[in-house]
Amino acid sequence: MRSIELVLDGRSDAAVRSLWQTLVAAELPSLGHSGTNDPHVTLVAGEAVPVPTDVDVDVPEALRVAGVLLFPAGPGRHVLGLGVVVDEPLACFHRAVDAAAPGSVDSSLPGRWAPHVTLARRIRDVDLPAALRVLAADGPLPEVLTVGGLRHWDGGAKVVTRLR
Repeated sequence: MRSIELVLDGRSDAAVRSLWQTLVAAELPSLGHSGTNDPHVTLVAGEAVPVPTDVDVDVPEALRVAGVLLFPAGPGRHVLGLGVVVDEPLACFHRAVDAAAPGSVDSSLPGRWAPHVTLARRIRDVDLPAALRVLAADGPLPEVLTVGGLRHWDGGAKVVTRLR
């Protein structure tokens, strides 16, 4: 799988990693168990998403957090994440990336895309109440995440290409 992703600046990256570690400390699923993942928002993903040669729209500077988001991830499991508000600058940028790097899966297409920063993959439904409790006890969720750059990820080759 290949993807184009917004990565976060140092402060926002640290805030998400802190949430990951809160889940780890509670012995819950978390991306904090993976030493190779960086907090990010996937813009487009697909088997053949190319490295775009030009995206003619400015990268959004900030992402407003909408709250906790859940996606089905198989029987009795969900993806737990921070939902991101799709404001006009983000929607415009997403459309430009989709046009510059065609070949994404249906859920990455404009109008179907649900941007988020993943906190845990395949967390069991029975663990969701505990995850929400420990996240709430850790303090308020970040209201805004600042964008630090744009990258292309080639999961097959394990290669990151910085775009901006």
